[in-house]
Amino acid sequence: MSGDTMESSLEESGLNEGMYDAHAPSEHNSELADRLIRRLKVKDHNAIFEMISGKAYYGGSLLMILIFFYWIFIHSANDNADIGVSILLDLSFPDVAIAVMLSGLASAFFRDYSRELGQLLPSLLSGAMIIICGFYFLEPLVYGFVTNDLEAQTAIWRSVRIGLLWGGVTYCAHFLVDASLLLWLKQFCANHDIDISPLSEDSNRPAEEESTA
Repeated sequence: MSGDTMESSLEESGLNEGMYDAHAPSEHNSELADRLIRRLKVKDHNAIFEMISGKAYYGGSLLMILIFFYWIFIHSANDNADIGVSILLDLSFPDVAIAVMLSGLASAFFRDYSRELGQLLPSLLSGAMIIICGFYFLEPLVYGFVTNDLEAQTAIWRSVRIGLLWGGVTYCAHFLVDASLLLWLKQFCANHDIDISPLSEDSNRPAEEESTA
């Protein structure tokens, strides 16, 4: 992306010309800021504070719900942990649930950061952790329908709980990653005296007229 293209892109998003003084940020950081503003649909500077608070709030709430879910339906459940021990690291079912929560959370973190920063290694780690989570999700079903180690009903219930934890931590990670990226954007704008302001109706009107012509 050329400098002129980057400048016009940032101006469309509401960034003022203060970025292009002697203390202008690097092109990489400018592109990242522009990408975040567009993807997260940041309307103005004040909206960043509300978005950080909202995403962190929902991410923390969901994480606590998952912890309670683990405590009630896995740790305290009447499920014999000595049956159906995983062949991967010899983990019992409660330990498998914790491994899925940690691996799923880390995988989502790495994938989202790789998408924004354009780095290869986080995506490789994310892909490897997804395979681990998928293995732990399918393993109880194999025990229940292929072997005699678990009853089919128990095997299905175990996979359902693993799947809920996996999906929950993945969704939670999106909130937390977005909150941390918005926090970086807020600090980036503060360090470089950048003001994100909403586009005025007058500036949007010519584009709307052209599209309807």
